[in-house]
Amino acid sequence: MATRINFVEVYSAHCEFDASVIETLMEDRNIHCSIRTFGMLRFSVDPVDMPEKIILVEEDKADSARKIINNAIRNGVISKEGRFAAV
Repeated sequence: MATRINFVEVYSAHCEFDASVIETLMEDRNIHCSIRTFGMLRFSVDPVDMPEKIILVEEDKADSARKIINNAIRNGVISKEGRFAAV
């Protein structure tokens, strides 16, 4: 019998680079994650116009993922432009 894995949203960003870095950080720590893109792609340099990248992780790894992302922000690895999902 297969075990069902629930994914929960932990963070969102409009920056493709930040989403990619977060994905790599999660993979390095054996946290499965999924990135979903929402919004229309527009030809603009304004980050608000960029599609939103939603980072989802396994439910039981959400706290660890938030700590990893918070450390990445604090250390300047990713920008401060994203936001954490409500717990």
